[in-house]
Amino acid sequence: MENPLEQLQEKIGEEIKRLRIEAGFSSYEVFADKTQLSRIQYFKMEKGTNCTLKSLDRVLKLHNISIINFFHGFKKETHSIKCSQNKERINKLLETLKISKNELSQKIGFSNSNQINAILTGRNNFSLELAYKINKVFPEINVMWIFNGQGEMT
Repeated sequence: MENPLEQLQEKIGEEIKRLRIEAGFSSYEVFADKTQLSRIQYFKMEKGTNCTLKSLDRVLKLHNISIINFFHGFKKETHSIKCSQNKERINKLLETLKISKNELSQKIGFSNSNQINAILTGRNNFSLELAYKINKVFPEINVMWIFNGQGEMT
C-alpha cells in the first residue's frame, strides 16, 4: 500500500497534467517550453516525483489557479474516498461478526446506532475512540484496521 504522501504527489501530478491538456497542450515539452519551465522538472511534476510548493504555485499561476483553490478540490475528493472506505470497513466488520449495526452499537455501549449510521452515510469518520471501543469488545479485530484500514482486519 502506497503511503499517503506518495498518493498525494501522484494526484498532484495527474491534476497538473489534466490542466495542461485542458489548456490545449498535447505534450509536456511544448508546455514547458512555452511557459519557460525546465522540461525535466515539469515532467517530474506530472509524474508526481518532484514537486515543491514553489514550483507548483508557479505552474498553477500559469493556469490562473490559486494553490488554495487547487487543494480545496482535493479535500472534497479525499473526504469522499475516506467515507467510502469507512463504510466498507463497517460493512465488513458487521458481516464478519455476523451482527447488525444495532447489535454492534449496543455491544460497544451506545443506546442507538446513530454513530454507526453517521459513518455509513459519510457524515462522520471513524474516531480513534470508537475504534478502541470496538476493539475492547472484539479484541480479535485490529484497532488500526478499524480506525484507518491499515493492516489486516484480524
